[in-house]
Amino acid sequence: MSKCVVLLCNKKYFDKFISTLEQLVTFGKYKGPICLVIGDDLRNDRVLDCDIIKQNNIIIKHFPDIQLPANVVDMQKRLNRLPHWIEKQFQYHKFHLFNTFFKQWDYILYLDCGISIFSDISPILNESAENTLLAHSDSYPTYEWKLHNQFDKTQSDFTKLNTTYDLNIDYCQSTIMLYDTKIIQENTYDEILNLFIEYPISITNDQGILALYFTNIKPVFKQIRTHNENTHFYDYLSRNNNRYIMLKTCWYA
Repeated sequence: MSKCVVLLCNKKYFDKFISTLEQLVTFGKYKGPICLVIGDDLRNDRVLDCDIIKQNNIIIKHFPDIQLPANVVDMQKRLNRLPHWIEKQFQYHKFHLFNTFFKQWDYILYLDCGISIFSDISPILNESAENTLLAHSDSYPTYEWKLHNQFDKTQSDFTKLNTTYDLNIDYCQSTIMLYDTKIIQENTYDEILNLFIEYPISITNDQGILALYFTNIKPVFKQIRTHNENTHFYDYLSRNNNRYIMLKTCWYA
């Protein structure tokens, strides 16, 4: 059963990629294949020739930047959300994680660049499940937030979205995702991109669209196991001084 850890970054986040990569191979004790997904701004960039990439035989996979229709870009600028989200358009590059390129492995563990890794990641990798996308619920631990919170309800598109799909359900973060590549079909990437173009009202960019797709259209999302008897696996932030394998941020709740 083959597995690959995949990270994704543009030039702005390259230093965060290096930081997470260093922790992955040292503290995380990971020795398997690693793929870095990049866009146009890093293609043929000399920073990719650094020693740590060569020493760890990192697979560099370029996907062209997604060119959005003008009406979608305009809608993105008008959404009722904090302004920093419009500056993070590269997050839509995550849609490429569901390209058939990744079917050369049985399972993919995607990690956001900037994630902190503290110990052996094998307990997380061992959770892989057939025909499933395992991720962390965005509303953990209360599970009070629902999928509808990921979309701008002030936009006219929300009415159609809300009547077409079940938005009153739990949904996943896109910060880490462990998935069986059998969920990827020839048209999966196109379906995700077209879903976004039809409903360009996701407040947190890629996350709302991926959550919508993997709960309603291809309902394979399940909450990844949070802990075993020795450690907690992953969380967005640290809670109650728990010991973790990895964290998105070192804030405390």
